Order: sequence, then structure tokens, then C-alpha cells
Amino acid sequence: MTATTRVPGADDSDPAEPQHPNHPYRSALWVLAIGYLVLTVALLLIGVVLMHVVDSTVGRWDEHVNEWLARRRTQEWNDITDVATRMVETLPVIVAAAVVAGILAIARRWREAAMFVLALVVEITVFLSVTFLIGRPRPDVPRLNSTPSTSSFPSGHTAAATVFTVGVALIVFSCTRNRLARAITVVIAVIFPILVGFSRVYRGMHHPTDVMVGAAFGLGCLYVAVLAVRTVPLRRGAEHHGEIVDDERHPEVKRIA
Repeated sequence: MTATTRVPGADDSDPAEPQHPNHPYRSALWVLAIGYLVLTVALLLIGVVLMHVVDSTVGRWDEHVNEWLARRRTQEWNDITDVATRMVETLPVIVAAAVVAGILAIARRWREAAMFVLALVVEITVFLSVTFLIGRPRPDVPRLNSTPSTSSFPSGHTAAATVFTVGVALIVFSCTRNRLARAITVVIAVIFPILVGFSRVYRGMHHPTDVMVGAAFGLGCLYVAVLAVRTVPLRRGAEHHGEIVDDERHPEVKRIA
């Protein structure tokens, strides 16, 4: 029987276990920083193109749609679009996001909670960086809301609605395989951002291209948040309540990671 001699100071860690010499969150911070820069630069370029390159074509189409909707307003649609707009104001979004994050924290779904919160943080940060620099004027039609200090481009309401509803759909897909729950969240994730975008144009607050870019921008924020969360290494083993789940032992659960 051969004895094994241990060398003092030698690394006792499992050689099969991946090593993470850097802080586990450093890569995630880099992803968020780069994602912020990419989204900001992309939106700035799109805004410049809309205002100075295609204003005589796309801009004219924007104004035509704005005027067409303004001439066809009804009290019923005024009320519907008012509710849709109010649902994605800053305070309701913050409260709803806190509720979702709290439920995920109770369920120990830390990665899903992080993804959701980070996507919203990226959205508001990039939005504020872009809207004051671009300064696109709002539609030249009667407006049904008070005009905020931010400019027309991009639509922050549409971006927030996209981040929130699509983010919730991703979380549901990550936490359960229930087809009904998945179907409901997908339908909401498709219909609600469209309703919000339409409402913002209908009420004279944004051009159509503002809300189109806002929706794409919201998806980009989610993509950055998912990439950032996935860079944080998982701990070995499996835990209950969805924090860490072994896919081989629990194939019914698929994590965002």
C-alpha cells in the first residue's frame, strides 16, 4: 500500500473544479459597463440618423401617423391609453419591480432577481444618458399628457414596458414548465408593450419610431442583464427553492444561467 505525501502549501482544491481567481462579480460589472456603452452609442447614432439623415422621409412618415391618430381620438381610447401610460410611470414600475424581486428573493431565485433588477437599471441609465443628448422634439400635435423634461427619443415608457413584461416572461420560463403560465406571460409580453407604444403615439407624446426603438432598446437591456448574470459562476451542488438546481436531477427546471 503506497502512502501519499502531501506537500505543505499545495493547492488542496479539486483539480476538476473551475478556478475563479478574480472576484466573481468583476466579469458581470464589465459586461454591464460595456453593455451600457454599446446601447448608449447605438441609440445616439440612431437618434442622429432619425433627426438629421432621414428626417425628410421617415420623419415625414412619423408626422403623418401622429396627425392621423390625433384626428381620430375618441374618449374611449383616451381612457384606455391613459391607463396604459399610467401603468408604466416611474413609481408604479418601481413598486411592481420591488414586488417581483421580493417574491424571487423569498423563493431564493437570486439570478432571476438580479437579471430583472439589472435590466431595469440599465434601461433607466441609458435612457437618461441618451434622451438629453439627442433632444428630439415631441410630435407637433395636441398632447394628452403634460410634457416631461426629457425629449421624445427614445420612448422610455415603451422600453420599461418591454423590460418588465419580457423580463417576467423569461423568469416564468426559467422557473416552471407550466404551459399555461408560460403562454399567459408571452401574450402579455407581446400585447402590453405594443399597447404602451401605441398609447404614447396616440397621446402625442412620441413619434412611432421613438416607440419602435424603445422596444428594441428594452430587449437590448434584457440581453445585457442576462449576459451579466451568466458570467457569475454557479456554486457546486444543488439547493432547493430554485437557487441552484442540478439540471440532471431536476430537468423540469431551466435557469436563466
